[in-house]
Amino acid sequence: MASEVAIYNMAAAAIGATTRITDPKDNRTIARNIRAVWDIQRQAAIREGSWNFAVQRQQLGATTSAPEHGYEYAFELPAACLRLIEVHDLIAYRDYQLEGRLVLTNVAGPLNIRFLADVKEPASWDTLFAEAFAYRIAWAIGTRIAGSSFDRDKVWRQYQDALKSAKRVDAQENPSIKREESDWITARHASASWDIDV
Repeated sequence: MASEVAIYNMAAAAIGATTRITDPKDNRTIARNIRAVWDIQRQAAIREGSWNFAVQRQQLGATTSAPEHGYEYAFELPAACLRLIEVHDLIAYRDYQLEGRLVLTNVAGPLNIRFLADVKEPASWDTLFAEAFAYRIAWAIGTRIAGSSFDRDKVWRQYQDALKSAKRVDAQENPSIKREESDWITARHASASWDIDV
């Protein structure tokens, strides 16, 4: 189970700092810099995967005002939504458009969606995600802490490697999802089939 203090210390170690942080409210420079980027880097890191710990489902009702043109209905994403993963109950995946915080479609709804939520509590995170996130924090603030000796490219590669490992393990925990084929795909398959005389 990850903790905020543990992530602070992993980030500090990745920068090369010997400072030991015991409290997220620590007033030392490194802790202040971590706090300054924590929220935006957390949200960016969650958006980079389809993390099991962050996936949520919700049913949306249409807003009271229809889009100006092109679609009949608009559905507002939940406040905690960082990334829309999937919209269920549509004939084909191209039957909606995401514009700002609105899902536009010609389906009256309610609309069932899966999305990535902004999970703020590190204890709810996957441990491998927490490790990758620590590298991302280090990458974001390393130059401010260690100056020109900080190897930003190296830490970014470490972040990408940790992220790849976390995504692989995260994906293995679920069976593959069979997605409904769109009419565009089925039309291509139909046009590619023909009779061959032997």
